Amino acid sequence: MHRTYLIGTTDAIFTFVVAEMKPGGPYSATYIGTVRRAGRSQPDSSKWEKNHLDGAAEGVDFNALVAMCHREMAKRGRGIVSIEDISGSSGI
Repeated sequence: MHRTYLIGTTDAIFTFVVAEMKPGGPYSATYIGTVRRAGRSQPDSSKWEKNHLDGAAEGVDFNALVAMCHREMAKRGRGIVSIEDISGSSGI
């Protein structure tokens, strides 16, 4: 099983992938964030944000792992505003 989502937040967009490591779990999750807005007050702040948006986790419970990653993306991107399942999309 492999699921891919686009997660929109106030300040960033994340690509979020969750996959089974073996049938029935455990699961591996990875998210890669891109800053949505440019032009920060500090010259290096966009680099700092990019370096701190990405993350990964593993867990035996699919729902708990997804919820934990959603919380982390919401914290890093200032709140989730949209979730789109693109698992079956041929565009990516």
